[in-house]
Amino acid sequence: MTSAYAPPIYNDETVYSYVARLHLYRVETNHRATAQRWFRKAPINIDQRLPVGLQHLAESTGHLTNHLLHNHTFFPLFAGFVSSPDLLKQTMLSNSGHSLANISTVAQSAMKQLGGSWYCPECIEQDRLTFGLAFWHLSHQMHGVISCPVHAINLRYLNTSSRKFYLPPQSDNAPRTIASKHAVRLTDLILRYSHDYQFVSYDCREDYWGGPVELVRLKNLLKGQSVDMTLLLPQANEISESMFGFQLLSESVIHNLLHKSNHSCHPLKFIFLCYVLNQMRNKNRRIDEPRNVETGKLQVDRERCIKLLNKRAYSLREIARRLKRSVNFVKSIASQKSIGFQRRTQFITADIEARILQSAHVGLHRAIIAKREGVSVGAVEQLIQSVHGLSEKRKSIRMEERGKLARQCILKAIDEHTNITRKELKNLHYADYTWLYKHDNEWLYQTLPPAQNYSKK
Repeated sequence: MTSAYAPPIYNDETVYSYVARLHLYRVETNHRATAQRWFRKAPINIDQRLPVGLQHLAESTGHLTNHLLHNHTFFPLFAGFVSSPDLLKQTMLSNSGHSLANISTVAQSAMKQLGGSWYCPECIEQDRLTFGLAFWHLSHQMHGVISCPVHAINLRYLNTSSRKFYLPPQSDNAPRTIASKHAVRLTDLILRYSHDYQFVSYDCREDYWGGPVELVRLKNLLKGQSVDMTLLLPQANEISESMFGFQLLSESVIHNLLHKSNHSCHPLKFIFLCYVLNQMRNKNRRIDEPRNVETGKLQVDRERCIKLLNKRAYSLREIARRLKRSVNFVKSIASQKSIGFQRRTQFITADIEARILQSAHVGLHRAIIAKREGVSVGAVEQLIQSVHGLSEKRKSIRMEERGKLARQCILKAIDEHTNITRKELKNLHYADYTWLYKHDNEWLYQTLPPAQNYSKK
């Protein structure tokens, strides 16, 4: 399988998952041979979040290196929190990952499970209907993400080896567990940060820096010039223990995040601190200090922010730019005053809703609908679920389309290779063959070439 025949990489698929599919399509059992073929090195450790060897993989498969780096890894997010983004990039492009843990700050994350893989049982079913097999989703692999962003159920952990390439289980009938509100909200926040860093430069962290500091002020957590750790730290530990089973933040980590704007850290620590501060209630603290100039300016900015939010004509970033404040400053005030705001997109009007449902009825993919209408995939999914029977109709349409493509592929292969055997046909088009075997085996057996019986002479 050369670059001319390398299959495309799916949306939201990890590099590890893509290599596992390449390994499967060639029907190989030797993982070292797979690594040598695609990375020119064996063995090689391919992490789900920050893989190495991207330069050689891109050359071997015909993909663009930057496409793999920015769309199928968490490099954009980590690049905003490390001291040297360029060094991290060069390490991921190379075949050597000896210093990756230190360069990417993963070694300082304090997470117990740094390796392994996570999957959603519901996503597995959808992937099998759409693609013929399930794959590892990038949005499930980030440290701190323990719930599916689409189905809001707990993810399941699998202890996979980074040197051996396996796909997730192709079925999971165990009972699903609804994720907690903290898990769902933190997952949404982590992926929103990841999305923002994907389309901007590494220094966009300035849009968020000041966020924790201003949140501390808005929540009245200042004790003189320092943060009141007796209020903040127990809250952070309680949420961390309930979600991860250990304490993610310490007093020194919080101090560095609040007072050092260039502090290199694991992205999860910064995002988790913002999340904890957002969840805390305002403390009514008696302030004996005289009103200074900064306090007066803060009050003026708060009033201007409320006026701009009430106009409902600007996004959070635009309001933050006009006030010369952070996005979190604007978002916190909007939450306090219960004012709706634009979440990077326009509000969904009746016309937009009608167009979304019309596209959904003809079976158009949710991501395509979301991009066309300028809304999130979650908003499209919510509208689809609100119409009785629409989700089942879309599944049947996808099944129909998938079956049509699979049948065309098998027929084309038989026409091009008149003497092809059943085994060769299965190896050549494994995904299509397997899909038809599971869902339309009557047609498959009628179409396949006659079975060859080999007798001993």
